[in-house]
Amino acid sequence: MKVEVPVRSCDEIAAAIRTLTNAQWIRLRKASIYFAWVYDLNAEDLLQEAFCRALAGGRQCPINVDVVKFLVEAMRSIANGEAEKVENQVDFVPVLQPGAPVDGAVDPEDSRADPEDDVIAADTTKALRQAMLGLFPNDQQARDLVDGILLGYEGEELRALTDLDSKAYASKRRFMRRTIDKNYPDGRKP
Repeated sequence: MKVEVPVRSCDEIAAAIRTLTNAQWIRLRKASIYFAWVYDLNAEDLLQEAFCRALAGGRQCPINVDVVKFLVEAMRSIANGEAEKVENQVDFVPVLQPGAPVDGAVDPEDSRADPEDDVIAADTTKALRQAMLGLFPNDQQARDLVDGILLGYEGEELRALTDLDSKAYASKRRFMRRTIDKNYPDGRKP
């Protein structure tokens, strides 16, 4: 049984966006830069898409959720969805009958990764790991979190990895985010 949750109207969301403080705008822009960096997207486009979907009613904001938090989560979801679209693309070629020649048909390119691309990706990942670990030379918990994030762990898995309670975990993540932002402003990659 699904519980009905009251949601904000599009007009309420528009009013909330119009009254955002400078600090809230900074948080939204930092989140868009972060998700754009992680998913290799354009930060301004990502923020704009979150606004469009919220104002068009494509995404609904429960009344008990802060509008900024709602928009940040919308950006994360949109970015993740865009990444899945790219990752799950498959080349299809229509075939009339097996072995029958088709006018204008060409052999599809092999969609598997090129071994050279694999080596480059591994080197890039290794360089990113070294750059991130270099930011926290004397902080083993931060270094463990970096490794966990690069391996794809999230939330509770990361907390379990470092044995941090929720408050200490949140504090450590804020410290890490600020350190990374300080060393890599505007979301540029190491």
